[in-house]
Amino acid sequence: MKLLVTGGAGFVGSHFLDRFVEEHEITVVDDFSNGSLSNIRAVRRTIRLVRADVSKESILRKIGRVEGIFHLACHPRSFSFKNPTRDVDVNVRSTLLMLELARKFDAKLIFSSNTGIYGDPQYLPMDEQHPINCKTPYDVDKYASELQIKTYGTQYGLRAVVCRFATVFGPRQRVNEKLGWRPLVATFVRYMMMKKRPTVFGDGEQTRDLIYVKDIVEGLMRAFSSKQAEGGVFNLSTEVETSVNMVLRKLCTLLGEEVEPERGPPSVGDLRRMCCSNAKARETFNFEIKYPLDAALREYVESYKKQY
Repeated sequence: MKLLVTGGAGFVGSHFLDRFVEEHEITVVDDFSNGSLSNIRAVRRTIRLVRADVSKESILRKIGRVEGIFHLACHPRSFSFKNPTRDVDVNVRSTLLMLELARKFDAKLIFSSNTGIYGDPQYLPMDEQHPINCKTPYDVDKYASELQIKTYGTQYGLRAVVCRFATVFGPRQRVNEKLGWRPLVATFVRYMMMKKRPTVFGDGEQTRDLIYVKDIVEGLMRAFSSKQAEGGVFNLSTEVETSVNMVLRKLCTLLGEEVEPERGPPSVGDLRRMCCSNAKARETFNFEIKYPLDAALREYVESYKKQY
C-alpha cells in the first residue's frame, strides 16, 4: 500500500519504517526539528523523503496519492508551555491538513494521541471512557485533534483511528535540550552512561505506564488493518504501573551502577499516577505486549551501548 508517515525520521516513526518499509511504499514527511537522518539511514533508499513542516499548507501540494496516513509528527509535551503557539501548529493545524489529505484521497488516518489527556486518574487502570482533564497545552492540542478527527468522520465518513500512547521508550529516543525534550528512560540512561547523576523531579514515586516502541509500532499497524477499529479511540499501553524511582533502580541493576540521583521540584503539569487499560485494543485488533518492561529495558540498554 502507499502510506504516508509524518515524523517518519523521529523516534516512533523510524521504528515504523524499519518494520514495514519492505511491505509498503512509504513517503516520509519530516522537518528534522526532532528527527534525524541517522534514524532512517538503513531505509533511506527505499522511501520517498519530503523535508517539510507538516503544519504548513504547502505540504498538501507535495504529497501524491496515498492510501494510509500515519500522523506521528508532534511537538514535545514538556515544551508546550514554553511555546504554546508552535504546539498548536504542530499538534492541531497539522492534523487538519492530514484530514484534508485523507479526505482528498479517501485514505485511512491513524493518529498518535496521548494518554496524558486523562490527567490525574479517577480510577485505575484508566480506560477510554475516563474523563479528560488536560494539564498542558500539548494535552489540550492532542485532544482538539481527536475532536477534529471525530468531526471529519461524522461529516465526511472519513476512516480514522485514534491511538492514545502511554509512555513510549526505546532505541533512538534521544534527549533534545533545545526542545526541552527529556524522556524518562532515555535521560536516565544517557546520564548514567556519562557517569553523571540524573535528576528525579519530585519524590520519584510518580508512576508511568511504560511501553516499548516496538509494541507501539505493531499496535499502529493492527489498528490500521482493522475495519472494526475505524472511528474508535484506543489506548496503547501495558496496564503496568512503574514508579520513576523503580525505573532508576532497574537501570542501576542493568548497568551495574549505584546512583544517588539529584532531586528537583515537581515538573509543571506532571502526572502523579499513570496506568491505562488496553482491553479495548486487545479485543478489537488483538493488540499485545511482546516486550515486558524488564526485557524492553534490557534491549534498550544494549542498543544504547552499541550505538554510543
